[in-house]
Amino acid sequence: MKEAIGGISLFQIVIVFLLLFTGIMCLTINHSKAFGVKDEIINIIENDKIAASGSLISNEKLESIKDHLAETGYRNTGKCPDSEWTGYDRAGGINNNDAAFCLRAVNVAEVYYDELTKVCSNEQCVENTGDFPEMYYYEVIVFYQLDIPAIKQLMNFKLKGTTKILFE
Repeated sequence: MKEAIGGISLFQIVIVFLLLFTGIMCLTINHSKAFGVKDEIINIIENDKIAASGSLISNEKLESIKDHLAETGYRNTGKCPDSEWTGYDRAGGINNNDAAFCLRAVNVAEVYYDELTKVCSNEQCVENTGDFPEMYYYEVIVFYQLDIPAIKQLMNFKLKGTTKILFE
């Protein structure tokens, strides 16, 4: 009887470690896929010069992002942080609660207005009242999950990235 109990507990320990190893592998694969999706969304935004109208993107850019999501098999979803973010589902619809990715445009001129208007030389600062070009950068959030077989989704993680500054 002693041998049987020892064999069962050893078998349970092996199963637990196998599940942990599988979970770590799934997390690594999901993180890699989400990182690639985030980078491709940033490339589409930077290379195709999306017009900065809040955080809405044009239909043709959204189509190319949807095609990329379908090609990679990206299925993870999550909730966008707040009302400044616009969430898009895999079909291209706006959905902040079950979004495949979230997007936000940040107006650089508004954020850094105080620094842009001061012109300093010889420790004397003067107000510069010149017009600044429309400058935006975009922040993108994609999601990935810790998904252990037989237990399903345990945790949802966010992966955030930003574009370079785009001029209008």
